[in-house]
Amino acid sequence: MALDIGTIPEVAIMAIRTNGTMEVKLKIIFSASENKGKDSLLDNRFGRAAGFTVYEEEKNQWSWIDNASNVNAAGGAGAQAGQAVVDSGADFYIGAQLGPKAMAVLARSTMELFAGVPDKTVWDNYELFKAGKLEKIE
Repeated sequence: MALDIGTIPEVAIMAIRTNGTMEVKLKIIFSASENKGKDSLLDNRFGRAAGFTVYEEEKNQWSWIDNASNVNAAGGAGAQAGQAVVDSGADFYIGAQLGPKAMAVLARSTMELFAGVPDKTVWDNYELFKAGKLEKIE
């Protein structure tokens, strides 16, 4: 039986079938205080975070989105950083709580938002997320 991918949610299109079970490979973005991949510390800021670490499970690949232009911005840092996060194409955001301008931008996307645990690494937060232990940002 052929599968009509038009009826599958976008995130599931990236899924792979293994041993009769469906495993979804996600793209997750984290607010980060440094560019050290999975060893980056989570930044407790959003708009003025140093940058964003992106993890693509399917490729087991880490990348960095620099946010230096917003670190010292006079205003609009949350909205600009929010647009960069949306443009990353990530399925999930894990990190700092969001201000109203950032939330307004992110709310227009299909991305799910989770509050990360500050002072832990991106990898620690990833493991907490996979275990269902992070609180959803509404």
